[in-house]
Amino acid sequence: MVVMLSWESKKIGYTGLLKSTIKLAKKAIKSANIRLEDIGLIVHGGVFREHFRTEPAFATHIQGGLDIHCNGISFDSQACFSFDVTDGSCSPHVALQSIADLLPSLENKFALLCIGDDRPTKHCEWDYESYCIVAVIGQLGNGPQLISVTHDSSKLNIDSTITGYFDENIKANRFTKSGAVESQQTNSSKNYFSGGQRWLSGKHMHEFLERINGQNHTLEHCIVDRSGKSTTAKWEF
Repeated sequence: MVVMLSWESKKIGYTGLLKSTIKLAKKAIKSANIRLEDIGLIVHGGVFREHFRTEPAFATHIQGGLDIHCNGISFDSQACFSFDVTDGSCSPHVALQSIADLLPSLENKFALLCIGDDRPTKHCEWDYESYCIVAVIGQLGNGPQLISVTHDSSKLNIDSTITGYFDENIKANRFTKSGAVESQQTNSSKNYFSGGQRWLSGKHMHEFLERINGQNHTLEHCIVDRSGKSTTAKWEF
């Protein structure tokens, strides 16, 4: 299991995810009382990227912006692994599971969890709230402990998709949505929280973090994305 040692979260505009992530990462690392050099893993999760970019991974830009182990490769050099996970709004939990699986095998025992979305292009209809979240994850320390991440695809609707494409008429990228989406309301209680089905990954994680203060036992965080699949992360305090 892993521990969330510190976290930072803010609402951002249509663009600027990279600058916001780097700024919040520096604050979260300082709050965790560790150094940039102690980070051995950066995982970014989200739904949308600027210009629909998938390569190189957004996490590599975060690593470059923070200048973490961006040195020549040799037998003596330290390394930082950085990659993206994309699983719709459920990306935060997939990213957390990836960190929990990989961190024990790394020399540097701290990771950055980075969650957020950018408006892909000005030509895309955009009715979402964009949030940027960065958390420092370690194996030991004080903070919420991740107990488990579970996945449920029993209500998956394969006809509900978001498709990106190049529009020849405007010579730019667009995206289209297909399939009906059920309107799931926020469900919050003492030990359980599930957000809106139309939320992006950043808002899901931001609203969860807003509910951490005051918890003293367990809290289950469920994310249901627009396709109907869901993930649930169980935390212990």
